[in-house]
Amino acid sequence: MTTKMAYRIFFEAEAETQFHSLEGGVREKISKKLEQLQRGDMQSRHLKHGIPVFVEEVGQYRIVFKTRDDLKQKRVVFVGDHKHYEKWYRGR
Repeated sequence: MTTKMAYRIFFEAEAETQFHSLEGGVREKISKKLEQLQRGDMQSRHLKHGIPVFVEEVGQYRIVFKTRDDLKQKRVVFVGDHKHYEKWYRGR
């Protein structure tokens, strides 16, 4: 049996600030999802078709990240509730 190499999770500065501004319980749920994202076999949906940006939902919160398969990295670019996610998304 082969296991897929785990991905390392990194935060862009703005996403790290967003993450630390969340309430403790929400931060804990987001942290659990980030642990899941480290797995190499987890499938995520594209933010838009054809762009290497993915989104994961955690209740009413969103995690947006970019994947570098060659480096086994996932870089978080946004963390926030659905309202802030919509505002962030429209700015793209």
